[in-house]
Amino acid sequence: MTTNRFTIYVLTGLLALTATAGSGCKKYLEVDLPKTEVLTSSVFSNDDAAKLAIAGLYLGMKNTFLYNTTRYAAFSADELTYYISYVTYDPMVADKVDVANVGTQELWDNFYSTIYNANAIIENAEASTGLTTAYKTQIIGEAKFFRAFSHFYLVNLFGKVPLITTTDVTKTMYAPRTPVDSVYAQIKADLTDAMNTLPADYAIAAGERIRANKWAAVALLARVYLYTKDWANAEAMSAAVMSNSNYTLQTAANINNVFKKNNTESILQWQRSQGNTTEALLYLNTYTFNGYFDHRMQPGLVSSFETGDLRKANWMLTATYSNTGGSGTFSTPYKYKRASATPNDENYVFLRLGEQYLIRAEARAQLNNTSGAQADINAIRNRAGLANTTANNKASLLAAIEQERRVEFFCEWGHRWFDLKRWPSLVSPATKTRADDVLGALKTTWTSTAVFFPIPATAITTNPYLEQNSGY
Repeated sequence: MTTNRFTIYVLTGLLALTATAGSGCKKYLEVDLPKTEVLTSSVFSNDDAAKLAIAGLYLGMKNTFLYNTTRYAAFSADELTYYISYVTYDPMVADKVDVANVGTQELWDNFYSTIYNANAIIENAEASTGLTTAYKTQIIGEAKFFRAFSHFYLVNLFGKVPLITTTDVTKTMYAPRTPVDSVYAQIKADLTDAMNTLPADYAIAAGERIRANKWAAVALLARVYLYTKDWANAEAMSAAVMSNSNYTLQTAANINNVFKKNNTESILQWQRSQGNTTEALLYLNTYTFNGYFDHRMQPGLVSSFETGDLRKANWMLTATYSNTGGSGTFSTPYKYKRASATPNDENYVFLRLGEQYLIRAEARAQLNNTSGAQADINAIRNRAGLANTTANNKASLLAAIEQERRVEFFCEWGHRWFDLKRWPSLVSPATKTRADDVLGALKTTWTSTAVFFPIPATAITTNPYLEQNSGY
């Protein structure tokens, strides 16, 4: 099933999700509808019934692409390799993905299924006469947040993509690719609505940071403004988050708390199910899933950390192995450490305050606010046990920010892959990107068109109005 997911996910999307919603969702899932229930207006007859739909939205995202988004982007950048040759991963590591790649197909399908589910929630909630005003506003805001989140990842992975804001079959089945600027305009509109309507606290989840709130929308909006080079708004949005007393950076002494449940640096996390060891292996400890570092950090990434960087000491694991994947000393990401269900003290971090410091630093550097950019860089460096930056002009500040983003967000949500694609080349800034500089030097198979994955062949077969990306 491919882009026709737009049209029939009312049967295959939330229906499947509601059937699999487990104990991990019970904090906000109070009722259980029959497993044959379809997401129709009846699900939105009252607040308790609608909780199932929003729980399904969260659960579906965790189960379908939390794991793959990070590692596929890390393969494509200069972060990870796989321990053996594997048909899906090898082309990503070489940046020679073809139109039949299963991994990119998964990303395309899963993000669009989330968009469909979000649209279904928005439409049914808006039409409902049984929901309280407060809960209707809450779930519409959350659905818009994740519709924006999904479109953001699609546009950064694939370039121009269909902009889908309805469940209407006649409008979605043959939707063409939408210009990137127009997709970003909708992302900004959705996040602005979410920012203006969602609550500023986490009361909806009994204080746990597992539901999108106002500040999650502001944080993601700051990232979007940064990517679209709206420096003033990027600075303003990140500053707003940073000034909120709910959020503080972890200290150097507590650097491993960054990935703990409900820590003060987390803006939004995905909840780890209680007692689920398998889930921990799949999502938290996936890089050592087979017990021998099957996902290995590229040597350049390992050597990029400065001496004394606490992130290398605490967020990376190095060991010597001799096995099917080859003999030698390898390093793997170790931000998450709980491979067993006990103690269950880690969640999957999606948005955190550290990013906001580096968003504001980059915006300030672009606005020629040297001292302001230095202060934000230093906050991140000092937390990592490092001295203040020596960067003192725009060029050196931007280089320092690139370095800090690389070692702060390695193997997290595709940050490095997206950064390399959005920054201009230092050699040919008018025509190339940093990906050309960095990946062109690392990978003999690199071509500039690889900055975007191909539109999956099955999607184009289903929808002839989709045009393929250049180079495929």
